Amino acid sequence: MDGIAAIEARVAEICARFAPPPAPATEAGGGAFAAHLRRAMGTGPTAPVPGAGRTPGNVDAWIAEAITRTGVPGSWAPALRTIAHHESSFNPAAANLTAAGGNLAKAPQGLMQMLPSTFAAHARPGHGNILDPVDNLMAAIDYIRRRYGDPSSTPGLRALARGDRYVGY
Repeated sequence: MDGIAAIEARVAEICARFAPPPAPATEAGGGAFAAHLRRAMGTGPTAPVPGAGRTPGNVDAWIAEAITRTGVPGSWAPALRTIAHHESSFNPAAANLTAAGGNLAKAPQGLMQMLPSTFAAHARPGHGNILDPVDNLMAAIDYIRRRYGDPSSTPGLRALARGDRYVGY
């Protein structure tokens, strides 16, 4: 293995720790590794990609951090986890382009599938990355608190409690 191949292998190993595998090679100017590296450096496409803006950790760690930062009761954790599961299947890079007619600027995005306008209205200063799961959760917590009082009053959790299908909040 030459020096460049060794560096490429090491960088790929490091990137794999922080993000899912890169997308298949479909972009001009290099393979999947090059595309992933361009995105990580901020020079790739602006569309959401797996792992974009991801705070290290898992859904339970993200929820715990968001709860700590917002000061809501820890008892909210299971409800927030249920909402995240139904909204995005725990994917912080999820974007529902179908709901927005293909327009990313209007598409529900992130772990809690927030509309960009709703996210912007509830994001905390310095936490404006809709694809960062903790930023997304903190904005969703603020929205839920202001609109519903607590997660158990959201339409989705109320529907589940009645034995009905989940309804987005």
